[in-house]
Amino acid sequence: MGPNNYIQTVNTAIGIYSKTGAQQAAFTYNTLFSGTGTPATISMAATGGSIRRRLRALDRDRLCWADINNGPFYECIAVSQTGDPVSGGWWFYGFLNHDTFFPDYPKLGIWPDGIYMSANLFDSFNTFQGVRVWAIDRNRLINGSALDNTVYFDLVRRLR
Repeated sequence: MGPNNYIQTVNTAIGIYSKTGAQQAAFTYNTLFSGTGTPATISMAATGGSIRRRLRALDRDRLCWADINNGPFYECIAVSQTGDPVSGGWWFYGFLNHDTFFPDYPKLGIWPDGIYMSANLFDSFNTFQGVRVWAIDRNRLINGSALDNTVYFDLVRRLR
């Protein structure tokens, strides 16, 4: 929750409300990402869950959503350019999560030096394959810069 707004996300729907509860905007992830040039506009098949986090110290909102199609799988992220998520503009990002494994249950951690995300990886048979963890440069994310220095590592499932 920001100083003037509250953002509610439910699956693929987004609502922005004033502190008094008046709806200021309503849209879907497909609408938000339409025409942005991110991988999210390639499949436009947003059917999964979403995450909304506030970068309090920076007066910004961050929305993220796993772009769900048949693979490859992308993480699509929108970050408000200002403290006003209604008319302040957004930065849009999309990066490859995995070529073949679906990243489910993403979780976020926000730290002064970066944004950290993890997700469980599942194959097409819905069998757990491990966990992938990402580190995203926070300064690049909030300034609209390329996320070309994002790193990840996998915690591979041990087969029994």
